Amino acid sequence: MLPFDGPTWLAILDQYNQAIWPLHGMAALFVLVSIAMAFFSGRFAGRAIGLLMGVLWVWIGLTFFGGSLAPYHFAAHWLAGVFVAQGVMMVFALTVMGRGAFAWPGGWAGLLAVVLMFYAVVAYPLVGLALVDTSWSQLSYVGVAPGPTMLLTLGLLLLGYPRPPLILAIIPCLWALVTGYMAWELGMPLDYISAGLGIVAFVLLVVRRFRREERRLFR
Repeated sequence: MLPFDGPTWLAILDQYNQAIWPLHGMAALFVLVSIAMAFFSGRFAGRAIGLLMGVLWVWIGLTFFGGSLAPYHFAAHWLAGVFVAQGVMMVFALTVMGRGAFAWPGGWAGLLAVVLMFYAVVAYPLVGLALVDTSWSQLSYVGVAPGPTMLLTLGLLLLGYPRPPLILAIIPCLWALVTGYMAWELGMPLDYISAGLGIVAFVLLVVRRFRREERRLFR
């Protein structure tokens, strides 16, 4: 069981958002540049996305889990380490090693990628604002909060070319499972949407990774 309830979670988000404001704008810029770069194939796009998204994952690990959540959850520092590790892996794999390019794949993968990115950037906070009695400071924003950043990352990885770097999707998928658990524990049914989208995205990433047609085509 979680050591806090739904109102406490919203209070944590409130404290965090007000403490880092107006860095939401910088995070949004990183996000929009990453999305734009993902639709251009080539190693440079992959290197840029790895750097920008890596910075965001490290930021969330250090400031949200290592800072705002730490007084409320005994495992916050472990979670901080996991998010920092994800950021470092993205920088190392995509930016340093250059082992990732991005392009529009079409089909279900392309459609789900668009849905994930739209939900992470636009719908995630707006749905919460419209359907739940919360203020702007109690919402989760892409680039600075774990939920929408997880969805954005999976959406970007679905655009991986010629095959998505599956290892980079493991931690986001695990956080999707955690999101579903938190939705149940905290009584926040809207988070089931993001959890479900994350799990479906991971399944589709696995299918794309090992699909025979892509392996023959890009061997």
